Amino acid sequence: MSTIAFIGFRCSGKSTLGRWLSEELDVPFIDSDCEVLAFLGYSSVEDAWSVIGEEGWREAEMRVIPELFERDIVVSLGGGAPMIPLVAKAIATCEVVFNLTASEEVTSLRIAAGNDRPALCCDDKEMRLNRLPTYAMLGTCGIDTSCDMDGCKERILDFIANGHPNIPSGHVV
Repeated sequence: MSTIAFIGFRCSGKSTLGRWLSEELDVPFIDSDCEVLAFLGYSSVEDAWSVIGEEGWREAEMRVIPELFERDIVVSLGGGAPMIPLVAKAIATCEVVFNLTASEEVTSLRIAAGNDRPALCCDDKEMRLNRLPTYAMLGTCGIDTSCDMDGCKERILDFIANGHPNIPSGHVV
């Protein structure tokens, strides 16, 4: 096995599905945000951003994340990480990269329900639209996580086993 990565906009299910898959495959799971927090010595992303800002956070991601792709793990990456050229280059070396997407409505509801992430520098809709093409370019399998998480899990396992998602007739992954 090599690294299996989950990328996508915030609240797309990267950590949830990453943890689940690591248990299914019996391999370690790493949330890149946790690794960056440990590197920086902060207890939360909000605390880190309030002190070092987005620029300091992105610098730390650039230093921490590429090394994760040298390990046999399942890793979920923070939503902005793939936008960093050095991180995108590391992601591109990975054979299995799940690009998780959710509808704008579902994404907004999930973001509103949480309070563990700092506000972005522009509105979420604009940021989402700016990032989606990069996620699509780097992903080897796109999965819509707007609903039916069991179906998402089935498609993930099918892609790992067969190199393609098992897409039910009439459905978009």
